[in-house]
Amino acid sequence: MELKGHVSYQGDGLSISTRAMLTQLSILNVHTENIAHFGMPGYQRKEPIVTSFVEFLGPQAVDQVTSTEIGRLRKSGQPLDLALNTKGYFQKLNAMGGIELTRDGRFSIDKDGYLRALDGKHIASSSGQPLQLSVIPQDLEKHMRVSPAGEVQVYDTRLGELVAVDRIGVVSETGSVADDIDIKQGYVEDSNVMLQQEFVGMVPLRRMMEANRQMFLLQSDGLSRMIQELGRTS
Repeated sequence: MELKGHVSYQGDGLSISTRAMLTQLSILNVHTENIAHFGMPGYQRKEPIVTSFVEFLGPQAVDQVTSTEIGRLRKSGQPLDLALNTKGYFQKLNAMGGIELTRDGRFSIDKDGYLRALDGKHIASSSGQPLQLSVIPQDLEKHMRVSPAGEVQVYDTRLGELVAVDRIGVVSETGSVADDIDIKQGYVEDSNVMLQQEFVGMVPLRRMMEANRQMFLLQSDGLSRMIQELGRTS
């Protein structure tokens, strides 16, 4: 009976070590994803969160939240590059009528005057409709302005001045209208990932994974010897 109990204990130990390694691997994957997206404008780093009962749930106990810290603003000089210097999101309208949130403000204007994201999706105005310019400026740098509040102005040749045509819609992560915004025209927001922070966070994870791997090997070796002993005594 004692021998069978010992085998059960070893088996439980293997399960614990395996769950621990899978959990640490899930957390490590979050850091790896952040590092992979370091150079992506508008990307927001993910922070791993370990919930309760991790010893029983394993990797299912690992969740992640999105960091809303503002990334570094880099001057591009392109008039259709817009960066949010406040929290919030631009809205992309997909073909199914849904809304996608993004902080990547590298936009373009199509032949019909619609403002579009890099993937071709429409950018929403403050009314929730696709933002369309009534006049496509010949010289975007001179004849188009976007105010910090998101008001889009284009040059009217008849009036000889810039006139407001629409306003870019900016919302919070919950979808409510963001009132206090600061849009920087001619800037790109780099990702808010800090490589040093990610690499530092990975160091203890690798050490714990190695410790659990060694524990797994020891328990596996012990279990093998137990099975061999059972075979000789049967």
